[in-house]
Amino acid sequence: MKKRKDSFFGLHFDYHAQPKYGEQGGTLREEDIREICRSLNPDFIQIDCKGHPGWASYPTKLGNAMPAFARDTLALWRKVTREEGVALYMHYSGVYEIKYTSEHPEHTVMKADGTLARGVTRTDGAYVDELMIPQLTELAQVYGVDGVWVDGDCWKATADFHPETLANFEKETGIDLGGVLPATPDDPYYEEYREYNRELFRRYLRHYVDVMHERFPDFQITSNWAFSDHMPEAVTANVDFLSGDLNPKNSFHSARYAARALAQQGMPWDLMSWNFRRAVGNRGAVVAKHPTQIMQEAAAVIAMGGAYQNYVMQYFDGSPNMTDLKTLEPLAAFLRARQPYCFRGTPLHQAALLLSTYDRHQESKNLYSRSGYERVMGMSALLCDLGQSLEIVCEHTLEKTREEFGMIVVPELYRGLAENTVKELLDYARAGGSLVLAGGNTCALFARSGAPFAVRPLNEFFGEGEMAYDNGGDTGHRDTSTQVHKPYYFTMDEKSFGIAFSPVAIEAEEGKTEAWVSDALLGARSPLAVTLPFGKGSITAIGFDIGTQYIKGTQYMQRDLMKQITSALYSPMVRLDGACGRLEIVAMNKDGRTMIQLVNAGGSHADELCATDDLLPPVLDIQLSIALPREPKEILLQPEGTPVPFTYRDGRCALRVDRVEIHSILEIRE
Repeated sequence: MKKRKDSFFGLHFDYHAQPKYGEQGGTLREEDIREICRSLNPDFIQIDCKGHPGWASYPTKLGNAMPAFARDTLALWRKVTREEGVALYMHYSGVYEIKYTSEHPEHTVMKADGTLARGVTRTDGAYVDELMIPQLTELAQVYGVDGVWVDGDCWKATADFHPETLANFEKETGIDLGGVLPATPDDPYYEEYREYNRELFRRYLRHYVDVMHERFPDFQITSNWAFSDHMPEAVTANVDFLSGDLNPKNSFHSARYAARALAQQGMPWDLMSWNFRRAVGNRGAVVAKHPTQIMQEAAAVIAMGGAYQNYVMQYFDGSPNMTDLKTLEPLAAFLRARQPYCFRGTPLHQAALLLSTYDRHQESKNLYSRSGYERVMGMSALLCDLGQSLEIVCEHTLEKTREEFGMIVVPELYRGLAENTVKELLDYARAGGSLVLAGGNTCALFARSGAPFAVRPLNEFFGEGEMAYDNGGDTGHRDTSTQVHKPYYFTMDEKSFGIAFSPVAIEAEEGKTEAWVSDALLGARSPLAVTLPFGKGSITAIGFDIGTQYIKGTQYMQRDLMKQITSALYSPMVRLDGACGRLEIVAMNKDGRTMIQLVNAGGSHADELCATDDLLPPVLDIQLSIALPREPKEILLQPEGTPVPFTYRDGRCALRVDRVEIHSILEIRE
């Protein structure tokens, strides 16, 4: 059986067992498990073991087993997967544990008001040694499973105000809280206490990983979303791989963002998308996605070099949903055909987008979460839609690689950046790099730190008196406004106009004005985006949060503005000169070969009112220019192996690809 680092395609099943689901294993059939292994040929399967309710869906000896079993479900899964050569992993809920915390309030996180956080274990409590490690030991020793995918871990970890935790904080840090709980941002030592609780989570993670590795060296472990966009930090635990499950409402944008956050870590990684949506319009319902949707989500993952897994729900007795699984055969074939041209490849450094650890820590509502993700996810979607070969970097990777990128983009910041990070970015631009800053907070931070422009605030909200909103009276269309945010018009040529919210004006003595902003079409205008020389490089300041506004209300003018800015800043390896449709591009090194990943970025994936869709219009008439040190022997369109005609002149190959349905690869053979 393959190790996780060698696994490319997997299946995930869970159902978070609880007593109301009744007897377990009654309809679980050996022939179904065998059919899954043979028809879909996954490298691994993950099944439910213990979900957030805390009940084990196999007959464990640890006291938290479901009340009734028709058979030992886990033993049957292990028997068949072992015989078929498929690795078996467990879905196990970590910090999030409702049953244990209901029975052990003393090991449950305490909120600042003295109440308990239902289902949230204390990471410095007894849970990890009393239940979690013994149960993982049972899974490895008795059942011989290959590893565990720990869910409900970092994203559920919460600051604990239990007296013991508070006392340990004071003892370890030397800080005297003076009886004042650091519960809100206005309280003394609020951030210090949150960081201490983050370290408690890291210790808990390192503890169970290290203990299990010492006992079972081949047992492979990940903690869901650890060291990812949820927890954007350097890897500080000996996990075997990184993983996460995507936002089911907008999985394609989530995949391109999360994949880039994981790829920077230099470890084996995979991402899971759900094969269903949980809502139809504004009503709750579970409906399976069309295979085309799932293939597009998978393409966004594998195009960055990662592995992919698909989540299909188990029935409440632990048996697999064979109806949904049979629809995945085209997905399996799609993935296997592309595996030789992308799996474990690494992006070639072109453009980078900063996902700040410092800023995200201060913004996250919990210790780790995705709150505020729109700023970075929106900017990643915008740049990918322009065909920019984009990577995401955090401070720990930026420090090592910043000089290797032709362009670095800093999206709108919630709180800011550490002083040394601002200095590094300014030094990068001063030495010849192209630095792009987006959003009023970001631009103001860099203006205060020495960037050669000033930020002038504009009215963000409709006000009172002279600033009150006036729609000209009743026009017959009931136009009475209830808006709060004042819309502004932005333009590059005074012929086409877009809308920007909460902008600031960028004032500079020199530089190129990229766009103008005004509060009326014929009103006085101010510079909205400016590119300025800075040392040997440049700084571009964009005075509104274009990333969030793109993902929450896409306008073609937002793409036009970013395309105008970025196309003049540096010469990327792959330049998209024309296409009918939106195309994501990733320039990749795969085993010493250059592979240009082409992903169809069109479709209705971002539309929450479109639950499922079978139509993804192809991207047509794609014209590319690729910088290469020498003329290649041939260029093949993979996985079909079709030769692509090209011309080579002045260090660049010009070529045309007729169409990309979902995902194609240009293999450069030198």
